[in-house]
Amino acid sequence: MVVFLITLTLTLSASAYDYPLSATAVREAYFFGRSTDRAKVAEFLGQYMRRFQLRAGGPNVYGIELRTPYEEVVLRSSENQTMGYSAQQAQIDYTAQPGLVKVRVFLSIGTINPRSSDLYSDGNGRILDRRESFWREFRFRVTQERVIEPKKLEGKPTYGRRGGGLSGAEIWLEFDVSELASRGTRVEVIAPDGRATVADFALDQLK
Repeated sequence: MVVFLITLTLTLSASAYDYPLSATAVREAYFFGRSTDRAKVAEFLGQYMRRFQLRAGGPNVYGIELRTPYEEVVLRSSENQTMGYSAQQAQIDYTAQPGLVKVRVFLSIGTINPRSSDLYSDGNGRILDRRESFWREFRFRVTQERVIEPKKLEGKPTYGRRGGGLSGAEIWLEFDVSELASRGTRVEVIAPDGRATVADFALDQLK
């Protein structure tokens, strides 16, 4: 599996993953996320995302994202530019979850069509798919010379628009920030057929 690694040179004050964030670092991340240089913001956020080509057939991985506390401040600020999102709110949001590193895995259900017995209607008349828990057949592993156990792991199904049916799932793993050192970090996702998708992140080069 090919992993695309984007190496960037940024003019931010700190150059490596660190915690806890100072109030100054939170404000720096907030204002960087609101920068008019959208290409530079996109490049920064791109360091935290790996994308993979979808394979034909059954379920597989098409994306793995790493979120540090600093990156999350930048991302929230960038996504809420037109919502009256303030630096003060950015500090409140950071303070609410100051010690978490998150990994998000994007899964596709694949091209296998559901059988009629897989489908059911909920109380609102929506057609849902009993295969929603397919992601539980995958294994998720994060390592830094040793396996680091998540404090929380949860998944939710994703559906296509306009009745497109079950499209996949998003998996969230949460880790105590103190468990991750400023060094190379590997995220490995093992599919039910044993095939592994690997994403490497250089935390000593990220914020």
